[in-house]
Amino acid sequence: MSGERLLICNGRVICPVSGRDEVATVEVVDGRVAAVHPGQGSPGPGGRVYDAHGAIVAPGFVDLHAHLGEPGFEHKETLASAGRAAARGGFTAICARPDTAPINDTRAVTEYLVRRGGEVAAVRIWPVAALTVGREGRRLTEMYDLREAGAVAFGDGDRSVADAGLLRRGMEYARAVGAPVFEYCEDTRLARGGVMHEGPEATRLGLKGVPAAAEDVCALRAFALARQTGAPIHIGPISTRGAVEAVRMAKDAGLPVTCAVAAAHLHLTDAAVAADWSPNLHLRPPLRSADDRDALRAGLADGTIDAITSGHMPQSPVEKDEPFGRAAPGMIALQTTLGLVLRLVDEQVITLVRALELLSPGPLRALRRADGVHGGRIAPGAAADLVVFDPRAKVRVDHDTLESRARNTPFLGQALPGRVQLTLVGGRPAL
Repeated sequence: MSGERLLICNGRVICPVSGRDEVATVEVVDGRVAAVHPGQGSPGPGGRVYDAHGAIVAPGFVDLHAHLGEPGFEHKETLASAGRAAARGGFTAICARPDTAPINDTRAVTEYLVRRGGEVAAVRIWPVAALTVGREGRRLTEMYDLREAGAVAFGDGDRSVADAGLLRRGMEYARAVGAPVFEYCEDTRLARGGVMHEGPEATRLGLKGVPAAAEDVCALRAFALARQTGAPIHIGPISTRGAVEAVRMAKDAGLPVTCAVAAAHLHLTDAAVAADWSPNLHLRPPLRSADDRDALRAGLADGTIDAITSGHMPQSPVEKDEPFGRAAPGMIALQTTLGLVLRLVDEQVITLVRALELLSPGPLRALRRADGVHGGRIAPGAAADLVVFDPRAKVRVDHDTLESRARNTPFLGQALPGRVQLTLVGGRPAL
């Protein structure tokens, strides 16, 4: 309805882009932020009023790495269930990985995701189209067609492009169509057969390990190609000290590179696998050593890492109810990411403002969408993609609170900080 007005009053409004951090009222009209009025109380009559007293009002979160199941794996997740989980977790936009069935390597699949997402998902669905046909690393996709259909980036999901020459050409084409390349950093020859981090814990458990070098060498290669092509590249989720150091060097050199880390890797290590041996701890990339985890945390604090992602990867009981080494990797994470990030704030690893930057404007910068049109800020004219949450309230992760169709999370039964009260997408409640 034209002229529809919503006033979110009395909340602590935090916008990392503008530096705003104050009690204020956010005025939303026709799906966009119309004004921000400092102070408590309503700025005038008219419109709906939402009292956010005691809560934080922030830009809606953006997830760069999520597997949404549909099409092809609806027994794990659908766009509708993923959208509900995302809204419950404070996300207003999620990037859909291309490893669906059929693979998102054609215009038809990209258009389906955009159309179907708009019909059933509570949040924005942004497709990441495959960089190579069939994700086989042999031939580039029709990137102009895919971009025109709605692809926001190009990458082969959880597969690295083995052919460096092909990756170089893909980066050049992606630059021409105005989209970044997403590269998953894992050398398959080094990682082959590995199911957890290569180290003392894997040796003790008798499990094949994935060496940190499998990630490190791909990160260094990606940045060498960024230097040569000038094309933007995003790597992630990263998990090793070496990858953090590579990103830091690339940024010091002024290269157009970004990276993301999954929230779980900022807390859990391979020691958790040794202690629990739960299939829900079988992840890709694997949980690494405490030294790697500490390097990731340092990368958050000093600005090296651009974004925190959920790394959402639902699996059904059929895929997960196996011994650790045979279980399908992944965990659901759209509803646990905020809580894990707030734990970092409680532990004084990062500030709350930095945490919110890593969840919204940071991801949008990686997508080359940091213009306010796609959210990421609270300022007049920006899209009203907003989240209101109470950082002190605890939410128990259990079957009653999870919206995802899957239940594969190691945090089941835990109480995490941060209760999302309201998620707005284009000014409309998604939660």
